[in-house]
Amino acid sequence: MKSIRLALEDGMDISAFCNPEYDYMQMEEIKAAIKENIELEHICNPSYDYTVMREIRLSEKMNYDITRFVKQGCSGDMLRQIRKARQIDIAFFVNEGYDVYQVNEIRLGIEHCVDINKYLLHEYNGDQMKQIRLGLEEKLDISFYDMIGFSSGQMEQIRLGLEEGLDVSVYADPFIDALEMEDIRHKLDGKDNGTSLNELQSQEVLLGLSSGVDVNIYADPAYDFKQMEQIRLGLEHGVDVMQYLNITMTSKKMQEKRLELEKAL
Repeated sequence: MKSIRLALEDGMDISAFCNPEYDYMQMEEIKAAIKENIELEHICNPSYDYTVMREIRLSEKMNYDITRFVKQGCSGDMLRQIRKARQIDIAFFVNEGYDVYQVNEIRLGIEHCVDINKYLLHEYNGDQMKQIRLGLEEKLDISFYDMIGFSSGQMEQIRLGLEEGLDVSVYADPFIDALEMEDIRHKLDGKDNGTSLNELQSQEVLLGLSSGVDVNIYADPAYDFKQMEQIRLGLEHGVDVMQYLNITMTSKKMQEKRLELEKAL
């Protein structure tokens, strides 16, 4: 009612949208189309979400026809991608069932002239595609992380490591979570300059003191708490932890080495 009243106060012909089937946002889109002298035939449909109406309106302003995609039932978000890619034919990807986030990354990849075939797998979500696209734009060796098994967070940490010129093979492992990858990356590039233990690291030291092991061996903030745990467990089981006392070694690798040494006792 407010939308209709304001339109009447502006002297607007409200016949196109004075219909209780339209919600407020739909009315506002139709009003915007009227003000912009845009043909209402394709917009005025109560079954269209206001975002769909908006994309039809914006496309009409650009003299770009997206009605065939509207008839296919594309969402407003997908129509936005189609509109933004008006000079690029992305109909194939829309029809192939890629979601809006994937289509966005495909569009950006084409616009930035990278080989989108490197990430066209449906199994990649939009965030994973983004990390591969960014790596391609920087001409990085994406073979370190272009695997379905990596999450987008893991891919990002490997990509950042490659950008920094680090040896990412140390942590490019799908079994190492993204947070641990970040810790390793900071250690490799020298950014981990902490001089005190955090709460989780302190807990590992206290556990070591309780079990009577020499905590000085691992009470170093350069080790994350998961690495400390593997060193502590090794000391508690009487293995030679010096064989895996390496800051750049992941906690998973430490665990494998510890278990191997325990079996040999």
